[in-house]
Amino acid sequence: MPKTPLTHHLVAIWFADIAGYSDRAAEDERSALQLIEILQSLSRDTVRRYEGRVVKFMGDAVLAEFPSTELAVRAAAALSEQYAKESAGTGRGHNLRVGVHVADVAVGPDGDLYGDGVNAAARVQEAAEPGQVVLSEDVWRQLRGRTEFQFESLGDRSLKGVGPIGLYLVALKEPPTTRQPSRSGSNTTQSAEERKAGIRSIAVLPFADLSAQHDQEYFSDGVAEEILNALNKVAGLRVPARTSCFAFRGTSVDAREIGKRLGVETLLEGSIRKAGNRLRIIVQLVDARNGYHLWSERFDREIEDIFAIQDEIARRVLDALGLSLTEREERRFLKPSTANVKAYEFYLRGRKLFHSWTRQNMEFARQMFLRAVAIDPDFALAWAGLANTYVDLYRWGRNSRDLEEGQRTSAHALKLDPNLAEAHVAIGQALAIQRQFKDAAAEFERAIELDPTLYDAYYFYARSSFEAGDLEKAVQLFEKAHRSRPEDYQAMALRALALHELGRADEMREADQQAVDLINKYLELNPNEARAYSLGASPLARLGESKHSMQWSEQAMALAPNDPVVLYNAACNLAQLGEHDRALDGLERSIEAGVSVGDWIKHDPDFESLRDHPRFQAIVKRITPS
Repeated sequence: MPKTPLTHHLVAIWFADIAGYSDRAAEDERSALQLIEILQSLSRDTVRRYEGRVVKFMGDAVLAEFPSTELAVRAAAALSEQYAKESAGTGRGHNLRVGVHVADVAVGPDGDLYGDGVNAAARVQEAAEPGQVVLSEDVWRQLRGRTEFQFESLGDRSLKGVGPIGLYLVALKEPPTTRQPSRSGSNTTQSAEERKAGIRSIAVLPFADLSAQHDQEYFSDGVAEEILNALNKVAGLRVPARTSCFAFRGTSVDAREIGKRLGVETLLEGSIRKAGNRLRIIVQLVDARNGYHLWSERFDREIEDIFAIQDEIARRVLDALGLSLTEREERRFLKPSTANVKAYEFYLRGRKLFHSWTRQNMEFARQMFLRAVAIDPDFALAWAGLANTYVDLYRWGRNSRDLEEGQRTSAHALKLDPNLAEAHVAIGQALAIQRQFKDAAAEFERAIELDPTLYDAYYFYARSSFEAGDLEKAVQLFEKAHRSRPEDYQAMALRALALHELGRADEMREADQQAVDLINKYLELNPNEARAYSLGASPLARLGESKHSMQWSEQAMALAPNDPVVLYNAACNLAQLGEHDRALDGLERSIEAGVSVGDWIKHDPDFESLRDHPRFQAIVKRITPS
């Protein structure tokens, strides 16, 4: 090992050797030397064509490095095919065995590579049969969505000096010699400035859990979501919401198709392997316009470094896209409110449960947030999460204790961190539920001032304004919520509702159509989302699509038959369709299930035809006691 300090970088590397070479050398040394000459000649040409570098030849083997996994695999496939053909000219054809890996390697002054990753690539190659190109799991993960490759899992293998590792056999769907690396689209032939020119959108996909027990999904999701939320704070960069990005979990959809569906130019994907206190995080930025990798990096750290890793990844993304933070953005960019990793892990568990938004999981989320604040009583973000669970539990059950706890915990979060926007949103919601609309508005305004990108601040402020009867304000805020998260359907659907109550028919119809379009797009990725069907039924009814509206309402009921909000929205739909008795029955059921819509029902135009009905008036008094 050279004593001169070594540089490190993340590269795709492969080892290739000639299967059966030793036996051939024993039989005929001259023809065996011809095999090596063919290998060296073909390797130099093939590696160069695929933008790589031959590191060294070692007898009947070659080590090469490439700037991307895609180029490495294409080069390996091309070399394997060409070698099988040309080696036949020596009197007997031979095949190569090739192993491809991606690793952080040290580069010596002479250009040689060192490190565990080089050893791993050699061991992967040894696991290949003659004529096979075998990938490590890290390489497969980067390419699994590419439709031009075919993969076959070889299962986990225990490799000497490496340990258990997943291996995959790869083949190209078209002969590798017919497809050369693109000179116009390759991320290596373009300059860095050309690659990032005009890129102003990114989707953060869920990070894969590669832990041995596969029990760290909450942690992998949490890390990805932290990075997503940080990037969302950067002006000029569009970042789709978690619900849209995470819908691609476990799929093999091509990167270009994901980009098309989400309307983004780049994708950030990664994997996390957690073992005890050690973390291995591999991330890669993919150009969704052509499927090429812009960069990738591996982090091998202690779990206590997780906050620094998240910050570093987010900043590397911005660097790759040619973006920088303003002074204001820097102040609210990934500032952890705890240094206790155990508390943070419980917070991530709680947040994952919270996102599922069922009453049972909301209760479980509450328990996780409680454990987080028990470990770190100064963890303001966990207190804000806890407050949100209490507020939502009150919406379901109208238990006065939940409301009291929502007030107490949101106030405590605010006390711990007066500049935490999420805490101001939580206390604003608690105030709005108590009809303290003026005080709630002040909290929402403060949240927006602290974080102008926070969707929840606009969305819940808009809902509060609607309940207070300030419909013009609600329209404006729902529009701002939509602009902060353009793929979200809820704000647009409720904006249409406010426009309907204001009598602005043309604008309402446009908003209704936008809402339906957004919901259709959302349901392509989330086909079992009851709320999407439930909230979309009313716009469809107003657009005159009665049959379709009823289908969506019934689908929502089938997915969540006891959800109070789904029951309430089903009643809205029935009222619009003239099914008055069924609508009133549905409202009664929603009350029994614990609906808490407050003053919302007073301004809900879906019940316009029932406002003079004595039974409806009695229900309103029950829901909004004076």
